[in-house]
Amino acid sequence: MIVLILVLLMISAASLYAFYRSVKRNFELVELLEETNEQIETAIETLNHYYKRIDKKTKLELFSDDPAVRELVEDMKQARRAVLLISEKLTGEKSEEK
Repeated sequence: MIVLILVLLMISAASLYAFYRSVKRNFELVELLEETNEQIETAIETLNHYYKRIDKKTKLELFSDDPAVRELVEDMKQARRAVLLISEKLTGEKSEEK
């Protein structure tokens, strides 16, 4: 009978220890998730800033038919789309492209 009680106590102690480790790990993961969320928010703010700058420049009328200038503007439009796509993936929101 004493052996059975000792075994049950050992199992209870092991269960409590496992529970403690699980809760501790969950708190660590919550902190990591909050840090990651802050980093993503900062990245989105940066993307939004550059998106607005690129968006303004791609809407300017060009007075040059130079292929290099046209190619540069097209590259800027592609960069604008890429920034928009990344922002959409990070936020999960779909925005209307103008």
